Amino acid sequence: MTNVSIEQQIAALRPTMAFAAQMHKWFLLGAAAGVVAAIVFWHPIPLMISFFLAMVGFSEQRAGPNIVAAILAYDCETPTLGEVSVSISRWDDDNRYHARVHEHGHPDWEYEFIPQRWQPVARRYPAKIWRGGSRKQPVLAIVEDGVMIPRYDPKPVEMEGVK
Repeated sequence: MTNVSIEQQIAALRPTMAFAAQMHKWFLLGAAAGVVAAIVFWHPIPLMISFFLAMVGFSEQRAGPNIVAAILAYDCETPTLGEVSVSISRWDDDNRYHARVHEHGHPDWEYEFIPQRWQPVARRYPAKIWRGGSRKQPVLAIVEDGVMIPRYDPKPVEMEGVK
């Protein structure tokens, strides 16, 4: 995988903004149509396809809106400086990338992300961080090599010993 510039990574995401926020609904609509087709044709294949589409639709319902929020924040908001710790976990044959966002004056947040045409390594990176939403959670973090957009909603990190 060849690393590309930050601007190229952001530019590659821009065309998805038109449909990204609603994409999970199209998957769910396709699943419903498959159920109808399975009933009409009395055949299990459309039902299996429906199951797959429903799984994707439910599991990725935050990814699209998070991409839209990240691009809007990048275009309209001012980032703050902080640090991101990247960890990598292996699940089956797939790597899962996790970011822990550290920023002075804010609680730490964690989220899973999918690298956008760059290869993260497990380490701490200086980062520019954009925040949004009612909880002022991070919607975008950019490090020297790449863009990190939450795949799901970020979760605040509970400090050890603090309740």
